[in-house]
This record gives sequence, C-alpha cells and structure tokens, in this order.
Amino acid sequence: SGRILACGIIPSGKDSGRIGVLDGLRKGIDSLLIFAKRKEIKINHIGIGVPGTVDLPKGRIIGIPPNLPFMADFSLRKYLRRFYPYPIYVDNDANVMALAEYKFGAAKGYKNCICITLGTGIGSGVILEGKLFRGSSFVGPEFGHTSIYFSGIRCHCGNYGCVEMYASEPAMIKRAKELLKKNRGSILYQLSQGDLNRLKAKDLFLAEKLKDKVAQKVIQKTAYYLGTALSSAVNLINPEIVVVGGGVALSAGVNFFKMIEKEIKTRAFPSATKNLKIVKAKLGNDAGFIGASILGEELDTQ
Repeated sequence: SGRILACGIIPSGKDSGRIGVLDGLRKGIDSLLIFAKRKEIKINHIGIGVPGTVDLPKGRIIGIPPNLPFMADFSLRKYLRRFYPYPIYVDNDANVMALAEYKFGAAKGYKNCICITLGTGIGSGVILEGKLFRGSSFVGPEFGHTSIYFSGIRCHCGNYGCVEMYASEPAMIKRAKELLKKNRGSILYQLSQGDLNRLKAKDLFLAEKLKDKVAQKVIQKTAYYLGTALSSAVNLINPEIVVVGGGVALSAGVNFFKMIEKEIKTRAFPSATKNLKIVKAKLGNDAGFIGASILGEELDTQ
C-alpha cells in the first residue's frame, strides 16, 4: 500500500569513510527489525537505495558515487548477508524513487514515465511499459549527464555541458551568487543572513514568490536548462508523464513546473507533448525508502 509504518534519520557517517557508512546503515536496519519484531510484522526482504551505478544481481556498487567515493566497487549485498538472514536487494537511489512514484505517487496509473531528482546532483529513473528501465549494464538512465552544451562546463563525470552542471542546486546557488554581486538590494541577502554560503534553493523559491529579480532569473534559467534537456528525453522515450522530485522540487511552486513544461513543448515534437504532463513528485523525501521497501517485490515479478 505504500503506507509508512516506521521511519527515522541516521547520520550517514561518511566522515569516517566506508566503515562509518556501513555502521550507520546497520544501525538503521537493526532499529527497523526491532520495531518489526515488537509489532509482529513479517519481514520478506531488505531493500536499499544507494547513489551510483549498481550491478543489480550482485548488489555491488560499480560506479563511483560523487559523495561516497569510498563505496565504489563494493558489494553491499555480500556484506549485509553476513548479518541478516533476509534476501537483500540494492539499487540506484533514483531508480527506487521512480519505483515509488510509479506505484504509489504522482506517476501511479501511467505505464511510461520519467522521474528526475533535483538536489546536489540530478538523478533519474525511467519506467517503460510498467517496468523500471536500467539499461544493458545497469548504467541507465543518467539524465543528469545529458549534455546540453558540447563545449560547456566540465562535469565531474569527465564530460562537458552536463545538465547537472546547470540545473542542480549547487548550480542554482552559483548563478545566484554571480547575480548578487550587482544586486545588493536583493532579499536573498536577508534570507541568507548576510552569508551567501548559507543560501539554499528553498531561499530562491521563497524570494521568487516575493518578486525578487535575482531569484526569478535563477529559477527561469534553471527551468530553461531542465526543459531543454527533458525535451530530448521526451522525444526519445515518449513518456506520458514527467515527475520532478528531490530537495529542490520540494520547495518549488507551480510556476517552476509550468516553465519547464513550456520549454519542453517549445522544443519537443508536438505529437510527443500533446498529452504530456509535467508534475511535482508526490512522495517527497519518503520516495527513496518507500521504493527500496518494495524493491524485492518488483524484482521477483520480472
């Protein structure tokens, strides 16, 4: 049903490297198992969403997660099997978000959808004909690394002009700081308490509602970049719906999604956009662990 019975937040422990992350992960699992035992809830499997590319059958992280590089080439499934007697499933975090939105959220009732997550980076998950698409070697889909400028900004992935370098939260903040050099009267100075290093995407959306010119320009430009990249994805996949989630989208107003939609419809084939919907994710930050919780069911039916 997608109903949350228990949840919690545990520090990632990434400052202590791989050991710190694994200790934190096990603490989280242990606390949920204790809750399940107390409530007499049957556990069928353990599902985990992680950043980076995942070899699905092996539960091994084969990509290099930008924020957790020490987890590269590590079999999370093999490690956790030493401690837990349940089937363990591991997948990319954007994939499990897409799965949750498809089963219980904004994409429920649609067979073909693109889900993107806007945050420190840009992740994505794609549902094709009712099934999560992972590609021939589990790399797909990497929407955040769609190049929109062939000679643009160098991305940490090694490519140039990736949309992640133009429409992620760090990109939005960077653009705002550049504009603020010539706009000292912006309300963003107040929202950041005079320290622009404290500026967040949510501040930009709040300032936009207050008609702040800098915030409006940043958000318009972000929607332009996202719409440009998504128009190519729409032409390629022909989805019924595009779901936009992640930390940035949580704070965004309706106007942000309308701007993205307008850009897509300006660029993509009219036949591909005639009935296309661009919507905000419904499950918010809960989508990741809801999707991970049903990962075993999704894989067992394939």
